This record gives sequence, structure tokens and C-alpha cells, in this order.
Amino acid sequence: MTEQPAAGDGDGDVAVAGAGARRIWILAFVGFLLTIGAWSVAAPYDGTPDEREHMIRAAGVAAGEIAPPPAAAKKGSGAFQDVPAGLVREQCWQFKPTVSAACAVPPGSDDTPVRAGTGAGRYHPVYYALVGWPLDIWPGWSGVLLARFISAGIAAALLASAFVVAVNWSRRRLMIAGLLVAVTPMAAQMASAVNPNGVEIAAGVAFFAATIPLFLDRRPKPHHGLLILAGVSGLLLAMLRQTGPLWLAAAFVAFAFPWRQSNVGRLVREKAVWWWVGGIAVAALTAVGWGVVMKSSDLGKYGGHVYTYGQAAFAEADRWRSYLDQMVGVTSWLDTRMPAPIYLTWQFVAAALLIGAFVFGRLVDRGRLLVLIVAGTVVPSVMQVALVKQTGFVTQGRYMLPMLAGVMLFAAYVWEERGLDAARSRTLVRLSVILLLPIQLFTLILTMVRWQDGLPKYLTFRTINPFAGDWHPPLGSITPLLASVLGLTLLGVLAWRVSMRPLNEPDEPTPAIAEQTPAADLR
Repeated sequence: MTEQPAAGDGDGDVAVAGAGARRIWILAFVGFLLTIGAWSVAAPYDGTPDEREHMIRAAGVAAGEIAPPPAAAKKGSGAFQDVPAGLVREQCWQFKPTVSAACAVPPGSDDTPVRAGTGAGRYHPVYYALVGWPLDIWPGWSGVLLARFISAGIAAALLASAFVVAVNWSRRRLMIAGLLVAVTPMAAQMASAVNPNGVEIAAGVAFFAATIPLFLDRRPKPHHGLLILAGVSGLLLAMLRQTGPLWLAAAFVAFAFPWRQSNVGRLVREKAVWWWVGGIAVAALTAVGWGVVMKSSDLGKYGGHVYTYGQAAFAEADRWRSYLDQMVGVTSWLDTRMPAPIYLTWQFVAAALLIGAFVFGRLVDRGRLLVLIVAGTVVPSVMQVALVKQTGFVTQGRYMLPMLAGVMLFAAYVWEERGLDAARSRTLVRLSVILLLPIQLFTLILTMVRWQDGLPKYLTFRTINPFAGDWHPPLGSITPLLASVLGLTLLGVLAWRVSMRPLNEPDEPTPAIAEQTPAADLR
């Protein structure tokens, strides 16, 4: 989906052209699909947050119930859908980390239509139309796994496209490190489930990976592939969840201004840009209209303590410690925490990229980072405080990942443009591979233990056994483990190899637009 930069741009970069780019895309797609798909086959039915709610919505859309009447189906919100009886199952282990999934009745093949309530019944139907048809045709495990694989495949395609962008449009390929940081274990788990949030996170990664060079890179390179990727991922962001238009607006504000230091002037002269912008605008307006008509912003009433706004603000600030861990991976139904070093390691790599960007970036770079950070953190917190009396505290760290993926990718872009030479960029990419990919595997293993046997009060090496327990995945426990090892190995080898220092790269970094920017702007 992306094209290579023009050769001979004077910076010594080595682009991957034609068949080479396609080969990298295929390898990255297989790597991401195996990594995400491992979670798909490891999880029990309704194994990730709200998956049953989304499956009922997806099956209903597939059966033609696209806009069911809003009703008090769950916590005073949602809607009712007619779905196969084999998908309607009660919860018994969620939020009980010591209880395995063995108590649950698995999905069955009974296709008798029954009326079921779902909190997702008012949500935009596009995602559900893509993934829902297997649930309507084969409501047992076959349909559930196929629906999960469709969602995982969409996410893997978006992430593979972002990987190719990082190879071809990142001057020293440090954006690969930003991508590895952005695709957390939580992102992988959500992408593996029937839940629009997983595809939204992948779309956020792809959108920012394409948008950053599209708006900021001044070298005379073709950008039609970037435009296609930004357009497709932008359309998805506009429709998948209600926060999508906010992410799109924040990206435009961050990268389009100031006009003279972006590619806006070049972009507006191209007819294809206007077609994509028009399509995204229509999709966003349609999504907003859907939300108004269907009242999809009404999340229901979850009760709890009645806060003053001042109390809620301090309580929300205190919750950010847990949000940061949730972004990395508090898995299953937010009831499976990793050991503290897991979170600290991931957050250390993310903080290194962010701090480096602020240290080496110019004033305009810092301003753009602040716009992205405010949109991804401050705005959701303000919205949470404003709605706390109606909804309680419902915000989760994963909701912010689409936007914060842009923070990580742009931080890597700034650091490699302003601060690091090729050799040190390569070291940081490879350090990210060594530190982060094993965490992906460990998180899957510990979550499998939680699903299969329940978590003991105290973890030991002996209790972390993904082959034990009284519940096992429908394809067995070895399948997800093997898939994860193969996928992560493929991604690690690919990232390691493409991070090689470009030929003829000068020892000192050369800012991409330094020669076109007044000296005052470089401070």
C-alpha cells in the first residue's frame, strides 16, 4: 500500500522498492497475523472485555438488524438484537481472576433466533458488517474463531502497511521502534477479539505512520501509497468508534500547522487528496449523525459514588497510574496483571522515545507533540470527569492507544531527524526488539494461565504453566503458543534486518528540512 521514496535524495537512505516492499509487507502481515491470531485461538468465548456484547451486535447486523431501536438493554443503554441462541451465554469467571473459564458454557451451533440485549447495540454498523457474517452462519466455535480472524486480519494488514512505511519513509528507520512500542500486548489482545477497539488501534498506528511523512517530509518523493494508507485508515477511524473524529482533528492540527513547515500546499494541489478528504469528512459526519440518531453516546448508568467535579478530577488523575499499565497489558477482563517490571520496561522504552523527541526536537516539533499528547490524554480525562455523574469511571487505557500510537511514531520521527545518527537509531530499534517482543509472549502465557487454571494468590515459576488447568482452547494450548513464537520471531528478525545502517549514511544526522527552514525555527 506504500510506495518507495525516490532514489538519490542526497541523504544516503536505502529505500526498499517494488518486490522488496511487497515481500516485507507479506512477512510483516504474517508476523502480525500470527502474533494477534495466537490471542484469538487462546481466548475462551467472551475472553476479552465486552466481546460477547460486540458478537451479539455483529450477528444482529449480519442478520439485517442494522439499526435496532435504542432500548434499555444493558445499564439503561444499548439495544436488543435477534441472534442465534448458540451465542447467548452467561458470564461466570469474568472479574474473578482465581476462577478459570471451565465454568462457562462454550458457544454452540444452535441457530434458533433469540432476542438478546447488548450494550453495543447502538454502535456504528460498518465494523460489525465485516466480521459478523460467520457468527450468523456458524454460531459455534467455527464462527467465533473466523470472526476473530477477520478482525485480526484487518488489523494485521494495517500494521504491516505501517511497518513498510517505517522502512521506506523513516530516515533511519527509528519509527520501527515507535511502532513496536505502540503495538502493545493490550493492542494485540484487543485486535484478536470481536471488538472495534482492536482495529481502531491498528488504524491509528497506520494513519499516523502515513500522515507523518505525508505532511512533513519535504523530499521529492511520490506519496500516492501514503495517501491511500492515510485515506483507508482515516475512513476506519472516522467510523469505528466515537472518538475517531477527535483523533483525525488532532492529527490535522498537529501536522498541518504552521502551513509553511508542512506539505499542505503541495497536498491541496492534488485531486486525489480532495477525494480522500471528502470521503473521510462524509464518513465522520455520517458517524456523528448516527451517534445523534441512535444515541450511541449514552453509555448507560453504572452507579457508584457520587463525586463533585473537583473530587472526580483528582480521582481521574490518580487513575492514570492504572491507565498506563492498561495500555501495556492488564489483560483478560482487566483482571490479569503482569509483574511490575513488565510495565516499567515497556514504559521506559516509550518514555525514552518521548523525552528524546523533546530534547532534540525543535520548537515546532514540541508543539506538535503537545497537541497529540493533549488530545490523547487530557481530552479523554476531561470528558470522563464531565460524565462521571452519569457513567461512573468507565475510561480504560486501551481507549487512548490509537492517539498515543501517533505520539510514539512522531517521537521516533523527531528523534531520528534531529538527534540520532543511523548507527544509534539501529541500536535503539534492536534494543526495542530485545526488550519488547519477549514481553508479548510472556503476557500471552500468563493470560492463558489465568483463563485455563485461574491465577494463584502468589505466582511462582511452577504455576506459570500454559499447559495445565481444567479449561483449554478449542485448538489446544500448543497452537497459540506456537503461533505467537513464530509470529514474534518473524517480526523480530524482520525489524532487526531492516534496521541495518543505510549505505553511505553520513555519521551526523541531516535534518530533512533544515535547509528550507529559517534558523530561528531550529531553536
